[in-house]
Amino acid sequence: MRVKQWWTVALGLLLTFALAQTRGDIRLDLKAYRVLSVQEQGRTVERLEAALDAKPGQIIEYQLTAQNTTDNPLRLVALVVPIPASTAYQAMSAEPFRLGETLVIPEFSFDGGRTYGKPPLKRKVRVTENGKEVEKEVEVKPEEYTHARWVLPELGAKQSVLLKLRTVVR
Repeated sequence: MRVKQWWTVALGLLLTFALAQTRGDIRLDLKAYRVLSVQEQGRTVERLEAALDAKPGQIIEYQLTAQNTTDNPLRLVALVVPIPASTAYQAMSAEPFRLGETLVIPEFSFDGGRTYGKPPLKRKVRVTENGKEVEKEVEVKPEEYTHARWVLPELGAKQSVLLKLRTVVR
């Protein structure tokens, strides 16, 4: 499988969303790295290398750098990283981060980016119980997530942020 193909699509979607939201005032740089476990000095450590290709089971770390290119703060900046269908989100890998006094917590979507929420996400399904069709609420598994989003209350003039998440190649 060629990682470049699916992360290029993800970058295109991300750029479209972010530019539409901020009129081009943000520079985005999305990189994909293959996560390797290597032995160094008798212990196992992680090393990142450019993800030019990947095999099922390998972990890919996405790193999104977003920089406000203006001399003014931008308010309510939504940064979205689509999770390629050929991968599954690795639970707890998209971490909250501090932006000044604010803790920015990632939100997730399981419906292609139409709706977002904080885990655990729930969805309604129709099932048959005792011969009757009923609606039940079930928890969405992290590997079913399609997008991750961080909504920054403000991104200062010339300020940059780095967001990370990991996926596993299916």
